[in-house]
Amino acid sequence: MDFLEESGFSASTGIYYSKWDSPCLPQAPNLSLPTFLLSFSPQLLSKPAFIDAKTGDKLTYGELRALTKVVTSALHSLGIKKGDVVLLVSPNFLHFPLLVLGIMSLGAVFSTANPLNTRQEIETQVQDSNAVLILTTQELQTKLDGLLSRPLILVEPFLENLINGPPPPPTCKLPHVTQDDTASLMYSSGTTGKSKAVVGSHRNLIAMSCLLRHVWIAGGTGDEVYMCVVPLFHMFGLSVFVCGVLAVGSTTVILRKYALEDMLMAMEEFGVTRLPAVPPMVVQLTRTNEVVKAYGLGTLKEVICSGAPLGREHMERFTMCFPQVTLSQCYGLTETNGPVTLCDGIGGRFHVSIGRIIPSMEAKIVDIRTGKALPPRQYGELYLRGPPVMQGYLKSQEATCLAIDTDGWLHTGDLCFIDTSGLVYVVDRIKELIKYKAYQVAPAELEEILVTHPEVVDAAVISHPNEEAGEIPMACVVKAADSKLKEEDVINFMANKVRNSFPSLVAPYKKIRKVVFVNSIPRSASGKILRRHLRASSTFQRLEITSKL
Repeated sequence: MDFLEESGFSASTGIYYSKWDSPCLPQAPNLSLPTFLLSFSPQLLSKPAFIDAKTGDKLTYGELRALTKVVTSALHSLGIKKGDVVLLVSPNFLHFPLLVLGIMSLGAVFSTANPLNTRQEIETQVQDSNAVLILTTQELQTKLDGLLSRPLILVEPFLENLINGPPPPPTCKLPHVTQDDTASLMYSSGTTGKSKAVVGSHRNLIAMSCLLRHVWIAGGTGDEVYMCVVPLFHMFGLSVFVCGVLAVGSTTVILRKYALEDMLMAMEEFGVTRLPAVPPMVVQLTRTNEVVKAYGLGTLKEVICSGAPLGREHMERFTMCFPQVTLSQCYGLTETNGPVTLCDGIGGRFHVSIGRIIPSMEAKIVDIRTGKALPPRQYGELYLRGPPVMQGYLKSQEATCLAIDTDGWLHTGDLCFIDTSGLVYVVDRIKELIKYKAYQVAPAELEEILVTHPEVVDAAVISHPNEEAGEIPMACVVKAADSKLKEEDVINFMANKVRNSFPSLVAPYKKIRKVVFVNSIPRSASGKILRRHLRASSTFQRLEITSKL
């Protein structure tokens, strides 16, 4: 293969190949994700798989395997059959992974919704997915009652009865589950448009488990204690803490709801070594460093950030506050069933790149105008191909064909480049690029600078229609408490960056030309800015723009 230096790029194919050795993926057709994950060695039987951060209750690997069979039998006795969609609407809790495995063991399809969604949003998802059963918590019962003719199953009494009560009646022979069967129906974050149901097979999730295990064990990070504060109803949480951590035989400490001091207390108590996080958590760790110092985090080795780009300013501040901790980034999509780039094995205290593509994956950087595959250090759309890539979007052949071409390449919609070492960098979402006159402006570049202002807590940049320029960059800014920051202060701050310290980053056409102050920036569970919510806001619809072009 004619690789170019260390980048993994082949000039003859236009493809970037992973520099990691690829493991052999299981080929047995009759294999489910639960069977694969629960076929562990006897040495793991008494080891905690999951620990409740607040109560200290533990679920060992042996208990996880035994109780998965019990949950499967109980669901079967409720009439759930292969192919049925079961919706779990719940925050994190100790037995969340158990329900995931129990549903999939039956050949049913696991789906989830954000508990913060409105009743109408969840009803839309229930109808779209044809869910036949909803598992939820007592707190959410009122919001979800009546969405299905079948009664809700409240997870607390359901599990308590299974764990402490008599075993469910023995089931008839369960259906065969194959790698090609649908395992999950996870909804995309819908940052720029309507959320879509991503169909994931057992083969997709088994591949993700194998590839994470291969990288983590090769990097010496197999026997770790992970902190789970990101939501398990999101693909980042599901892939890392169900597929990945169980595959390597590590332990996960689960926090029901993110709160900084609760997380720090649990990390100290249970000796957490790795913390997967989203950008707002990393920012909070640095801004509340004095609070963090009160806790013993000597075991913490790495924070792995994903979900949205993390600005260099925040990375540098983090390394100053936590000199003993490596700050890494990874990248994945709901459509890839988890992370497809990792920073494992890359030297350095923090990683501006999102790492290298994982084993068995291939990538292309494609010119968004010509469709030509690009060599290292040139911007283009990131295409991905490999075993974890989804089967498609539910009930939408058109959307599937737009996302995955006839050669099997997933078009991510992300503007990226790969350097000569094979490290991948995200510039921005292509759909979010602002088309100012003849130029394209990446909002993420401007947001990274805006948050360096001492009186800016958070910021987002969106486009706004303009008759002369087509679109202009408009900043939505959350001010610090008691700040007297005005629109012209923000505009002048950015203009000074053009003239002074960021000449290569903020070219004159990238200047902020309008500012509005907001109470908060809407974000997804993974930290992505929900720009469509900002654009749809009635506040912005009523704005009178008198922009400086």
